[in-house]
Amino acid sequence: MIAANDLRSLTERQREVLSIVVENKLYKNKDTAIPEIAEQLGIAPVAVYKHILEIEKDALCTVTVSPSERGTKIYERMSLDSPPARRMTAEALTEPRRAILVYLTTRPDVTGVELSEELQMSEYAVNTNLRVLEAISLVSKQRARALKRGVPPYVYNVTNHGRSVIH
Repeated sequence: MIAANDLRSLTERQREVLSIVVENKLYKNKDTAIPEIAEQLGIAPVAVYKHILEIEKDALCTVTVSPSERGTKIYERMSLDSPPARRMTAEALTEPRRAILVYLTTRPDVTGVELSEELQMSEYAVNTNLRVLEAISLVSKQRARALKRGVPPYVYNVTNHGRSVIH
């Protein structure tokens, strides 16, 4: 099953190419030749091939080279494969990220500077790990209250999802 988020990352032409492949595979039970797609869309086979390469980057389908029925010619045919399994959130937790999460569960509203001092990590490493933790929704960030003039720093807290991963 292809997720809607995966389709949103494709251009309109790439979605057209993918829909032809899916339609042929699911409803007609046949592989699709690149020249067939090019003819259907009215574009060059090279352009179709480039669209296919972009679709392959998202792991929605793969291009396989298979011989013709007589075995005298080689055709590039497309087959639809299921996308690879999504990695679990726990796999993204390296030791430094786990240490940051554990620390944040005991001390809410901590800045990146405080984390780097407490965990004896560089600020760059802390900020990089915090960005990853925020991207996978384990940590939330918000601006702290202003104490002096200037822009207040960000403070970090563990989300409910982050708490469930730790325990």
